[in-house]
Amino acid sequence: MFSDHKTTNKYLALLAFLASLIIYILTLAPTASFWDAGEFIAVGHGLQVNHPPGAPFYSLLGRIFSMFMPTAYVAVSINFISALSSALTIMLLYLIIVRLVREWKGEPDTMNFFDQIGMYGGAFIGAMTFAVTDTFWFNAVEAEVYALSMFFTAIVVWLALKWAENYDKDYNERWLVLIAYMFGIAIGVHLLNLLALFFVALIVYFKLYEFEWKSFLTMGAISVVSFFAIYPFTILNIPTIANGVDEATYGLIGPMTFIFLVMILVAIGIYYTHIKKMHLANIIAISYAMILIGFSSYSVIMIRSIADPPIDENDPETTEAFISYLKREQYGATPILKGNYYDENTGQITRDDEKLFPRRYSPAPNHIDYYSRYNSDWDFFWDYQVNHMYIRYFNWNFVGRSADVQDAGWQSGFSAPAYPSNKASNAYFFIPFLLGLFGMIYHFNSDWKRAFAVLALFIVTGLAIIVFLNQTPYQPRERDYAYVGSFFAFSIWIGLGVTGLVELVTNSIKNRWAGIGVLMLTLLASPVWMGYQNWDDHDRSGRYVAPDYARNLLESTAPNSILFTNGDNDTFPLWYLQEVEGVRTDVRIVCLSLLNTDWYIKQLRDQWSHESAPLPISLSDEEIERVTAGLSQWQPQQIQIPVDKDMLKQAFSDDRTYKESIGVPQDTSLQVLRKGIDFEMPVDSLDDVMSWQLDGRLYGQDQQGNRIYYLQTQDHLILDILRTNKWLRPVYFANTVSSQSQLNLQDYFRTEGKAYRVVPKNFGAGQDGYIDTKIFIDRLNNFQFREWNNPDVYLDENIRRMMSNYRFNFMSLAMKFMEKGEPDSAGYWLKWGEDKIPFRADENNESIKLLYSVRYAQVGLGEDAARLADTADDALLNDLETSLNNFVRVETNFNELRTEFESARSQGNISRQREIRSELNRLNEDAQEYLTQVRTVRQSLTLVQYAYYMADETEKAEQLAMDIDTLMGPDFPAMPASKEESIAEIDRYGLGIE
Repeated sequence: MFSDHKTTNKYLALLAFLASLIIYILTLAPTASFWDAGEFIAVGHGLQVNHPPGAPFYSLLGRIFSMFMPTAYVAVSINFISALSSALTIMLLYLIIVRLVREWKGEPDTMNFFDQIGMYGGAFIGAMTFAVTDTFWFNAVEAEVYALSMFFTAIVVWLALKWAENYDKDYNERWLVLIAYMFGIAIGVHLLNLLALFFVALIVYFKLYEFEWKSFLTMGAISVVSFFAIYPFTILNIPTIANGVDEATYGLIGPMTFIFLVMILVAIGIYYTHIKKMHLANIIAISYAMILIGFSSYSVIMIRSIADPPIDENDPETTEAFISYLKREQYGATPILKGNYYDENTGQITRDDEKLFPRRYSPAPNHIDYYSRYNSDWDFFWDYQVNHMYIRYFNWNFVGRSADVQDAGWQSGFSAPAYPSNKASNAYFFIPFLLGLFGMIYHFNSDWKRAFAVLALFIVTGLAIIVFLNQTPYQPRERDYAYVGSFFAFSIWIGLGVTGLVELVTNSIKNRWAGIGVLMLTLLASPVWMGYQNWDDHDRSGRYVAPDYARNLLESTAPNSILFTNGDNDTFPLWYLQEVEGVRTDVRIVCLSLLNTDWYIKQLRDQWSHESAPLPISLSDEEIERVTAGLSQWQPQQIQIPVDKDMLKQAFSDDRTYKESIGVPQDTSLQVLRKGIDFEMPVDSLDDVMSWQLDGRLYGQDQQGNRIYYLQTQDHLILDILRTNKWLRPVYFANTVSSQSQLNLQDYFRTEGKAYRVVPKNFGAGQDGYIDTKIFIDRLNNFQFREWNNPDVYLDENIRRMMSNYRFNFMSLAMKFMEKGEPDSAGYWLKWGEDKIPFRADENNESIKLLYSVRYAQVGLGEDAARLADTADDALLNDLETSLNNFVRVETNFNELRTEFESARSQGNISRQREIRSELNRLNEDAQEYLTQVRTVRQSLTLVQYAYYMADETEKAEQLAMDIDTLMGPDFPAMPASKEESIAEIDRYGLGIE
């Protein structure tokens, strides 16, 4: 059936490559995505400097792939890097599994038919299963480093097996030298690839030596030393030493001279070991040289930083800054083996004491509250860091995933799904997991040495990363991408599991069709079924939300504005849109999370960004260093910023001296700031002084119970910019910026689309900002909503949550029209908003939908109100019943345990009391949580009832009230019994129309 092995293997590898590539191309994101993708596209296309510790080789590839592309195809061309490298990874995975089978089965051309179909079929099914796993597929269709990093891991593993095949031939060491070069290049993508070094070490060891403890431990020590020789010595310590030598020699031996001397020493080492015929030392020296050559891609970081590009994170143009960049110092230090810890007695993080293996170390109040749920660091490590932050992700990939909501669990498919309408509700019935588990056992039975090497790869890219990351609770996003190497290793065993299954069946049933039948069955049950399950929530082919969101935010602002944004998801799409598509480059984006760093403040103060002039920041370098040194205590006080109306009238006229007043060079060729951007209202209507109370951020209480407040660096800089700007350039906050970061300025906010403009006039509008309907609608008319209302386009939880933010804007605009006595306009914009962003079946936040329903009812669109209410009615009743049952169950357990506690106390059993008290506290917290859920769901059902009453569906409203009262019983307040009572209830919620 098969021709020679070389031909068959080549075509099957090509088939794996093409099949996976087609999948990724069909589901590829056509533009930037949220999180880091927008930054990577912008940085790659413009060869700029991304966040620490950088990815210069990835940026170079991004530049090559995009440099000849029309603007509209730049993003997709860089996204294609991930698709291509992922497809190559799948091809390599197929080849890896084939090579592992050959290790104990011998040459394929001498195998019988059953062994051949088992080897080829198992390798193909294992590779294609990994191709459609949740995490790997996610990485394969967007511009991120993890797909390319996984490719380098795969090629290192394949090269190690290639060396093993040729280890007894002349010049076999060339494969090891090539592996070293791959390690060096991969450093410029992501450091995860270095963990494959331990796999390589085991492959080499078991080929050259028979196992015995002394040589095995020696090999382990050498591999650990080799790892540390690359990281941190080469990557971190050599630049640090270079900087130290520069300072010690007063610049006589500068960093570049030192690096050059290191390279000369390595070259001398290669030459010396060669002429002395020191074979092993020569290979080591050459390999180290190859790592240095690969690592040299980092020179791009300093070279491009010196050019001061618009995106220049950490500004690593000096050796000291470059070292800080590599060490990721702006993110703070994470203790790994030793550090401060959570003290059970004080309930706080120690300051003066350290211990080994600290897992609970963050002083953030919400983290400390979470830590208190655990009895020890060991409990936290296993329950949260291992179980929640690794095993849960492992199960997502090989058992099933319950939903795409943050912290969602896993499911197998043997029970009812928790989120049946969620597109990320995927179930694999344990099939991939069982195949992998069987494959691991089969591999150890057949070739325990190579199996041990795969196990090492599985552990170091899984458990070892857990230890290294030492993650805190409440992560802002799921972190499964960090463990994709571990899932890759397990997929090797899935392929070997299929191979073993074919062998098992064909040994029992001597029939070629039995083996083929096993292959067909496992092909359908694993990669085909997984691909079917995962397709809808991994297909990003119609998703344009991130750049549209960025465009809408930029179009919300007046020309030449200063726009404060929140963090990565706010900022990176904006960078992409400005740097790649050239949209609204007049707007200066100020990322508040970066505004706590000295380098960023100096860049904003000193550098132009396209047509945007440097920001009005009055602080000197010394003052910036002082303000960024740490948090500063703040005394609550009244802040006042004067408004020079005469100067503003001049600035808003055609008087050219305006440019001088804000420091814009007169001879600039840029068409910028030729005339001031007024407030679209008379200058005389502005306040003479902007005055407001700034309490600061609450830190805690002192021993006397007095509240302690502080300001972050970003807060000081916002105040400085407001003062120094003198109201000349428009200043905005994105409406996603937290209320704490808005510095109590809400009374001076005017809502303009997706941003709040700071206007020196006290509107007294509070949290939502004042709305001028004309300005607001002018902004909305420039918005873009490509495919947002397409139900076939998958929108993940992050996007769905962001869409709710838009709906609040639409509702605020409608209520403003109601205040003006224009219900028709209010209804129009509510309908317009739902047309652009319709409610979707997979949204799990019913409260936004019901609030929208209430607003429909209040503007006279009762039919639309009832339509939305109908979609939530049954689900909310089920939620209410579930929450009530959970509350009753926990309450019963609490009462039983309380009785046991009283018994232990009467017997003087202190240790048992301590155990029970901890469990009672947990049950009390659970009871409070379920009770809150009951009240929340009951409140939502009140909104449903209100919509029915206002739509004149009285019978449905009364039946709903009866069902709820029956469920909740007399211990809870009864539902409104009439339309009048329902309206009064809505008024009590603060949702009525004044």
